[in-house]
Amino acid sequence: MATSLAADRMRPHSSLALAASTMEGEPLLLLSDLAVHTQNLAADPRIAVLYDADDGGIEPLSGNRVSVMGTAIAEPERTVGERFLRRYPHARRYAELADFKLYRVQVEAAHLIGGFGTIHWLGAEDMIVPDHAGYAEDEPQLLEALNADHQPWTLPGSPGSPTEWTLIGIDAEGADFRCEGRLERFSFANSLENLQQAGAHLRHLGRPE
Repeated sequence: MATSLAADRMRPHSSLALAASTMEGEPLLLLSDLAVHTQNLAADPRIAVLYDADDGGIEPLSGNRVSVMGTAIAEPERTVGERFLRRYPHARRYAELADFKLYRVQVEAAHLIGGFGTIHWLGAEDMIVPDHAGYAEDEPQLLEALNADHQPWTLPGSPGSPTEWTLIGIDAEGADFRCEGRLERFSFANSLENLQQAGAHLRHLGRPE
């Protein structure tokens, strides 16, 4: 992530942070008040978050990456915070400390590089899927029910070993799974109209008896 250095507004400051996302696709960051980047945001809330899809290949610049730009806003909603903690459960031990706060990035634009020569500027409307159906309110209950009925899950392309994936998030365009330190995304063929429909699309991923 990149911010403007509070001590010298003419200088940029970059740092590494864990990122999750809201149901709509906005970046979520859990930051300490003591960190330099958080002090920078207090003075100037503009921020850029870089996502890199490089898989460790010999040509890292040939991979997909996107820089998401916007404004960091403190996010007090507990259900939004739970989305972050389901993705990074180890963060729970410091998420309850007084100096840690959750921030949501209100997206304004993005710069996408899809490999050499493939470069696009995107607007917020290209990045964000509004939660018109109120998915976020129903998500925790649906995750609990689906995991109880179908865990462990088998993901397409995953090894045949007894890997036990846990469903940690659902939105209109896909579902997120976690297994220990690994995270995987399962994309739906079409955007869904409600979370119950999402559940129906995921049921075939449950490992058969």
